[in-house]
Amino acid sequence: MEPSVSYSNDLHDALLCKNNTLFWKCWRSKLEMSSRFFDVEQSTSSDLIAAKFASHFYDAYSANDVDTAESLRKQYATMRSG
Repeated sequence: MEPSVSYSNDLHDALLCKNNTLFWKCWRSKLEMSSRFFDVEQSTSSDLIAAKFASHFYDAYSANDVDTAESLRKQYATMRSG
């Protein structure tokens, strides 16, 4: 059996059993790297990486049409209050 299939099956089984401890133990043993250093676009600072993620998702979820976005926001607010 391929290693990735084995990992998937072990993780899947832990999830099916709703055993959080076993799931995370399996995750760490099979998938976590020994190094705790991350590199995102040549940045290793956790604050800078978080800022890059925030910027990416802000851009990805920004409205294409400001008027439509405002109309939908008002519609949502009305539905929430009623």
